[in-house]
Amino acid sequence: MGFDPQNVSFVKAIPALSGKETTWKRCQEVYKRWGWSENHIGSAFRLSPQCVVMSEKKLIGIMEFLVNKMGWQSQTIAKYPHVLTYSLQKRIITRFSVVRVLFLKGLIEEEIVSLANVISRSEESFLDRFVNRYLRQVPQLLDVYRGKVDIQDVL
Repeated sequence: MGFDPQNVSFVKAIPALSGKETTWKRCQEVYKRWGWSENHIGSAFRLSPQCVVMSEKKLIGIMEFLVNKMGWQSQTIAKYPHVLTYSLQKRIITRFSVVRVLFLKGLIEEEIVSLANVISRSEESFLDRFVNRYLRQVPQLLDVYRGKVDIQDVL
């Protein structure tokens, strides 16, 4: 499968490979429906083995949000498969809600917002980079992040 036994991803791949074959196949089918090739799936697995042992429901929910609501290309997500392992409600939606407000208010440019840049940051780093820095311009931003205020109420 192309794993280096000296790399931590090898250790993470063992449970994925020893899991149910049906889970692996269901994940593959979902990825293929989103336009991933066998190469995309293999590469994603090598980068983040957990991405093939997720529930179909969670996987579809995250892909629908990132592709249909946020406009990311499915193949871009294949390059950063670790983002699929995060909670849709607690991490992905909250963070992209903040980024969307900042973008729509013209405070950040789309070019600086990468999938990994938003989702992979620690909470402290995300808050510093995308929330605390803009609280003067958008006082409700922390409430948007916490899910207490809808984006439409801020715009």
